[in-house]
Amino acid sequence: MKTIIAPTDFSATSRNAANYAADLANFLNANLVLLNVVEVPIAASEIPVSETVFEDMLGMAEQDLDNLGSKLTIRTNGQIEIITRVVMGTVATQIKEVADEYDPFAIVMGKKAGYSLERIMLGSSTLSSVKHNPYPILVVPENIPFKGIRKVGLACDLQDVAETIPFKLLNDWLTVFNPSLDIIHLSKHEEDLKSQDAAESVSLGNHLNKFKPVFHFLHGDKLAERLNEFAREQQLDLLIVVPKKHGFLALLDKKYSGDIITHNDTPILAVHVS
Repeated sequence: MKTIIAPTDFSATSRNAANYAADLANFLNANLVLLNVVEVPIAASEIPVSETVFEDMLGMAEQDLDNLGSKLTIRTNGQIEIITRVVMGTVATQIKEVADEYDPFAIVMGKKAGYSLERIMLGSSTLSSVKHNPYPILVVPENIPFKGIRKVGLACDLQDVAETIPFKLLNDWLTVFNPSLDIIHLSKHEEDLKSQDAAESVSLGNHLNKFKPVFHFLHGDKLAERLNEFAREQQLDLLIVVPKKHGFLALLDKKYSGDIITHNDTPILAVHVS
């Protein structure tokens, strides 16, 4: 059975992500793991905390998580199993360790308006090491509910497709929802499209042929903004990106202005290089 993990810090944004995760789990008939990490100070000598205080923190977190679990049980009419986990440590490390236990279909996290994917995956104070997490990470903008996934975009730079695109994972995801699929090639200049890219697009299309992908080619200096506009115009339910080891995708590279998710209300699924 599939498992969805929803880390939460009980903020409004993470509660919305938990609602999204619960609805997604209900759709998939999957288990839902609600996770709260009680952060431990890096140096206990800098911020001395007594054992009693830690116990109180854990007790409060467990109570809050149980309350959230009860609300989500009502939301899903008791159709899914909801597991609550309170752990202690650093957030990114504990998310990874819990994910290793469950091999989740996705880890669902919230994003406040104006927070870029780059910050979430590279510089967030709470998720600084999520970039090393091999599991699919679904980033849900605040106030966005789960309404099904009928239209999906895959942002791709058409570089080393066979070696870098996790086709099995993509096929697993797309088969579940059977959406229409738009593949978006990004380049800084229109003339950057080379014959090699055409060959790579054929390879990509062949691997995902059963979803009848439609190719789109976006170019310009502000690729993130172009991609945001495309997602809005096409009313995408999900945008998939494949972060790469060296600088991620072009659209994530700092040399391009703008952020992928800034002012974007499209959920983004980050799937790592195969």
